[in-house]
Formats: sequence, C-alpha cells, structure tokens
Amino acid sequence: MATLQYVYDSKGNKTGVIIPIEIWDEEEMKIRDDIEFRPQDFRGIYKNIDLDLDEDIRNLRDEWVREC
Repeated sequence: MATLQYVYDSKGNKTGVIIPIEIWDEEEMKIRDDIEFRPQDFRGIYKNIDLDLDEDIRNLRDEWVREC
C-alpha cells in the first residue's frame, strides 16, 4: 500500500502532503457516498440579493481585455 509523503519547508515544518492516487480514490468514494446533493435545496437562495448580472459580466470582461 502506498504511503503519504509530507512536504517540508526550509525550516523543517510540514507544509503539505502528497496523497497517493489509490488512497485519494478510496477516500473520495467514501465522501461521495456520505453526501446527498439535492439541487432543490438551493433554489432561490439569491432571490433577495440585488444582482446586475450584465454589469458583472462587463466588469469581468474588462479584467481580461489586454492592451497592446
């Protein structure tokens, strides 16, 4: 069985972990089995929020306009 590999910074502190795909797949399936996703529970959650989607889209596009 594969083992976890820890990532350390220059001071020897653990900063991350590498999870072998076998462990990841096994744990992911456990999580998926525990979660019941019901889209209807989220219906209307934004109805009381004042949104102007057209303005938001324009603003997002402006972020990506490149000037030569």
